[in-house]
Amino acid sequence: MLETERLILKPMTSADVCHLFELNSDPEVVRYTGDSLSHNLADAQRILNEFVYPQFQKYQMGRMSVFLKDGSYLGWCGLKFDPISAEVDLGYRFLKKFWGKGFATEASQASLKYGFENLKLKKILARSMPENKASLKVIHKLGMTFRGFNIDSNYPQGFLLFDLTDKEYNLCKK
Repeated sequence: MLETERLILKPMTSADVCHLFELNSDPEVVRYTGDSLSHNLADAQRILNEFVYPQFQKYQMGRMSVFLKDGSYLGWCGLKFDPISAEVDLGYRFLKKFWGKGFATEASQASLKYGFENLKLKKILARSMPENKASLKVIHKLGMTFRGFNIDSNYPQGFLLFDLTDKEYNLCKK
């Protein structure tokens, strides 16, 4: 569990299946993700079982549910390890009513801190479609460095790639 001034981030559980379904069934929320819409609770449960739970079991990291300290669900944020590339990616997704309030930046800062200070990672990546101005603003606030434009099977339309190294992170902390 991670805590910030306003937020609590905790590993997803089966209690989050309804939250995940709500989030992933909104076309505006998944618009820039490369993911398809969830059509039912079984889709959300499959995501938890196949992707979310194994990340924590194998790598001590993953997408975490994000709540306000009053218990309101906002979305998710966290690190994800890709065993094929051996890279760690920062990601976040929030319900529309919580957009533009600084929650993505706050949750991402906590995730980066966990990655660099607890997991001792050397580099963390972030990806964004060029059209996703809000996400690009968050990535900029995090101090990440633009590394180029890429295309892969998850993002056939292409994405902008950014990263932050442990050295850059430590410089920004001071």
